[in-house]
Amino acid sequence: MADKLFSIRNYFFLGSYQSCIGEALKFQTKNEEEKQEKDVYLYRAYIAQGQAFIPLKEIPATTKSTDLAAVRRYAEFRNNPAAKKKILAEIQEDVASKNIKSEIAAVLAATILNESNLSEDAFRAVSRFDGLEARASKVFTLIKMNKRKLAIGEVKKMNQIDEDATLSQLANALVTSFGAAGKVKDALYIYSEMADKYGRTTDLEMHQAVVSVLTQDYAAAEELLEVRNFEEARDVLKRLGCEMTY
Repeated sequence: MADKLFSIRNYFFLGSYQSCIGEALKFQTKNEEEKQEKDVYLYRAYIAQGQAFIPLKEIPATTKSTDLAAVRRYAEFRNNPAAKKKILAEIQEDVASKNIKSEIAAVLAATILNESNLSEDAFRAVSRFDGLEARASKVFTLIKMNKRKLAIGEVKKMNQIDEDATLSQLANALVTSFGAAGKVKDALYIYSEMADKYGRTTDLEMHQAVVSVLTQDYAAAEELLEVRNFEEARDVLKRLGCEMTY
């Protein structure tokens, strides 16, 4: 059976948020589950573009959807600095009481916790879930915690599910980026192959630049990104706890 939502999800995972939004806005279905999943990625793409006010406006505070409620909470976290402390406390309580009901809710909880530099709590948030997106979140969190061997274990599990999936490929590239020096360029190959297959995106170019910096190919990094985006690459390394001398 064809995966009707593949393009929407895939654009989101690749960081092509405007394309994700465009695909989602023209997507039509009578299936409520498909509609809800479409909305989840649509609103997450808006948040990624700095437009968190849109899901806050369009998702009712009383929604019965666990996933959409989680998206709305993340939108509020990103849009309302005064609410961050309260939201963070709620999420930590949910994690401690194992009260997170869905994989999307877990991934978004982990995202908030990672953004708050609470990586151990972030890992706990997704630890009970086994889907590709949850495992990708585990990989990112473990790399951030400097636990690459455990991250490799998660990548192997992702490959067992679907080694050709975009999330599996991105996870492979991430662990390779921070591996043995001789293997780091393999990550560059993965990112380049994905750009050739799906089109260039800011996120893919940013990650290619990060790998170029890690291999001390600074000229290539500057060619890949404009100065403002190269600063984003610097921030990625900082978030992952890696040093960058440039």
